[in-house]
Amino acid sequence: LKGASLILMLKHYLTKDVFRAGIEVYLHNHNYGTAQSDDLWDSMNEITNGTLDVKKMMKTWILHKGFPLVTVVRKGRTVSVQQEKFLFRVEPENWTSDASYLWHIPLTYVTSRCNFTHCTNAYLLDQKSGM
Repeated sequence: LKGASLILMLKHYLTKDVFRAGIEVYLHNHNYGTAQSDDLWDSMNEITNGTLDVKKMMKTWILHKGFPLVTVVRKGRTVSVQQEKFLFRVEPENWTSDASYLWHIPLTYVTSRCNFTHCTNAYLLDQKSGM
């Protein structure tokens, strides 16, 4: 379930056309061969031409257990976001410092100047807080 969600998140963030082009490169490069997840991310990086390090972004999702909790705060016209590791319950033997968990979270949003179908803004939260 997590894997499918990650692929859908990546498709939405990259846009359908860029994602499809990355899949085509991946299939062409590994036709009748074996591949690893890094090969898919490398194919996506070829298409994004260095504007986004897809491998770096996706490794934060694959290597970290669980999910981030993103808190959004709006003060007037200013919006800030902050991430932390989501904990349903803390069990001492499974707890690790939140400092070691930092996801690269693609966020999309709209403003009052446009609607979701005509213009979507994108922001990559790759720090504890930002915007």
